[in-house]
Amino acid sequence: MQMKLKVLTEDLSLGMLVYELDRPWLDTPFVFQGFLIEQQEQIEDLRLYCRFVLVDPARSTVPVGGVSGGASAASRASVATAKRLEAMERVASERSILVLEEAPAPSSTPTGRLLAKLRTHYPPLTKVEDELPLAKQTLERTSEAVRSILEGVISKGVLDSKVLHESIDEVTESVIRNPDALLLLSYLKKKSKYAYDHAISVSIHLLAFGRHIGLPKKQLQTLGAAGLLLDIGMARLPETILEKKGNLSSEEYEAMKEHVQFGLDIIRSSPEIAPQTVEIITQHHERENGSGYPQGLKEREITLLGKMAAIVDCFVALISERPYADSVAPLDALQKLYNWRKEYYHEDMVEQFIQCLGPYPVGSYVELNTGEVAIVLAHNRIRRLKPRVMVFLDTDKKPYTSPIMLDLINAPPAFNDQPYEIKCSLPEGGYVIDLKEFYL
Repeated sequence: MQMKLKVLTEDLSLGMLVYELDRPWLDTPFVFQGFLIEQQEQIEDLRLYCRFVLVDPARSTVPVGGVSGGASAASRASVATAKRLEAMERVASERSILVLEEAPAPSSTPTGRLLAKLRTHYPPLTKVEDELPLAKQTLERTSEAVRSILEGVISKGVLDSKVLHESIDEVTESVIRNPDALLLLSYLKKKSKYAYDHAISVSIHLLAFGRHIGLPKKQLQTLGAAGLLLDIGMARLPETILEKKGNLSSEEYEAMKEHVQFGLDIIRSSPEIAPQTVEIITQHHERENGSGYPQGLKEREITLLGKMAAIVDCFVALISERPYADSVAPLDALQKLYNWRKEYYHEDMVEQFIQCLGPYPVGSYVELNTGEVAIVLAHNRIRRLKPRVMVFLDTDKKPYTSPIMLDLINAPPAFNDQPYEIKCSLPEGGYVIDLKEFYL
């Protein structure tokens, strides 16, 4: 068992990995349990809320109580290793619940007050198992629609808004019934052209995000349409930029940024596209500190839906295979967004997005405390640390003939009367699940 040391918050320093607080996590501004102290602001916040914390010397990057940290610079930089994910493991207890799905947004902030006014209640109407076959058909039709739309833009310079809106209406209805099905399928979908997959995944995640914060159906449809069209201007960029493996030169990067204006030129030729959709597309690369493009907007100059699109576009890019970068696990992507909040992305909306997806997003691979490996199929809306999972590898990491379905809230004891718990999230690339074998 790894040694944890109690450290008074007045003695904390940069490089220590905080493993546990002296109070419930929900009573503090810290979203993730288990984080490396990288900024003085984190220490100041800890001192405000805690008298002491437990620190993990083995995963700290500075000596703690005479014990040297074991993390190298290379391992700290890696975002897709089991050790990095282990630092964010959850203790399955009441005090470590990350989010209550039905809890209203905090009303103490302007964003919270706005969301309280907008909030529409969307109870799940179907189980994920029942929605999956319908979602599969929806995803197939949407994939074909996106392909048709992009090919029309490339060959004729024309956007088929009729096909767009028909597809979004269908996707919106599925997400309203149960967002987990399309989220799961989009995550596990066999990869095709990045532009197609990215557009569909952004649209689905934006719809799920909007549903989570309670946006009216009309705004959900606006978000979904914008998601499909965010990067449509990429169709006018040369393949040498789109397919380049490695960093873009400064000239190539400036050329790549033109995709926003190219997209607006395409969209404005279609009068059926709502002005709010155009606004979202315009702003999805703007950043809170003004470092984004094309207009260098910041903070309140960026609309709420524009802030949401920026967050989702970044998240989906991180979890996707790109020509210039490997994908990262969903939990790692959420941690990156959390680290970038305030500076690049709106703080309240980042936290809402994390709450929307939960600590173990649908499609995540996890290891249970039994040593078995499972995939997260659906969230329990009240206990996000106890999702519904499908266990497909046994304790020796060999496939089960018939995967085991477990609802971690109601599952029988795992061993020695101990309940099933998620031990940690697992990195990308190690496992492949074909849902057609089980559901579709």
